Amino acid sequence: MLEELIRLSAYRERAAHAWTEDSVRLVATPSSFAKSALFYVQEAGHFKTRAPYFTEREQLDSFLIVYTVSGRGQLTYMDKTYSLLPGQLFFIHCMHYQYYKTDETEPWELLWVHLNGCTTQGLYEQFASEAAPVLTLAPDTPFPSLLRQLIRLQQQRSTQTELRSSRLLVDILTELLLTAQQSEFPFADRPGYITDMMQELDQRYAEKISLDQLASRFAVSKYHLAKEFKRYTGYSPNEYLITSRINHAKEWLQYSDLPVADIAAKVGIDNVSHFINLFKDRVEHTPLAYRKKWQRPK
Repeated sequence: MLEELIRLSAYRERAAHAWTEDSVRLVATPSSFAKSALFYVQEAGHFKTRAPYFTEREQLDSFLIVYTVSGRGQLTYMDKTYSLLPGQLFFIHCMHYQYYKTDETEPWELLWVHLNGCTTQGLYEQFASEAAPVLTLAPDTPFPSLLRQLIRLQQQRSTQTELRSSRLLVDILTELLLTAQQSEFPFADRPGYITDMMQELDQRYAEKISLDQLASRFAVSKYHLAKEFKRYTGYSPNEYLITSRINHAKEWLQYSDLPVADIAAKVGIDNVSHFINLFKDRVEHTPLAYRKKWQRPK
């Protein structure tokens, strides 16, 4: 049993390294500083593949981004198989089983980077919660340009390579998340009553507002309203209201000398103990500790 567990947790890879002579593969060794503080490149490249190019692996501590320039590929990941067409990109965690290969009749050309570091895990988890691993990108997508810049940096290494690479990876990962969100929930498709409701909660944060009142105000079923509000804002209506109250409380704590109980009342929370608990849970400081840290000196 122990041997089986060790075998299952071990890194495993099979591959056919079939690509043209003008293809590029670059391996990087990050410094201690990069590993502790930056996003960093582990490998990067530009492949013009030939059949039977493929990679099959699991249990590799790395994240992989692959952009299809031309031709066709195929990805199997998390028990699903995807076709990879020009203008598409995939983002995966290589700890999970993955198998990707070229099409035999339309050879796959790809730009790719293995990366890690900083908060890559958290960003990947956010991406995976919002989108499938494969994204279809807009014609004006910045991804191929960003990946080409990243590859050039690895080819022309200097004392600034790691910092510049980290900056590019931030841009790439940010674009990934924004594209995933827009793909799942296009801003233009957001119902008008959701925007109106956000404005209502922002303006009436100090009042007692129930979901039933909001549903009546916007003539929508409260269950549908709660679901759609969460879908388009990332918050339940109640959590959105609490966040608005906390933000206004921060302003009072920083720019006034009002007692905490008075501030709690001003943001619509009558029970000061409840206010303190809500504040500490979301800000990780009590209101008085936050005031001590952030209040401007007289």
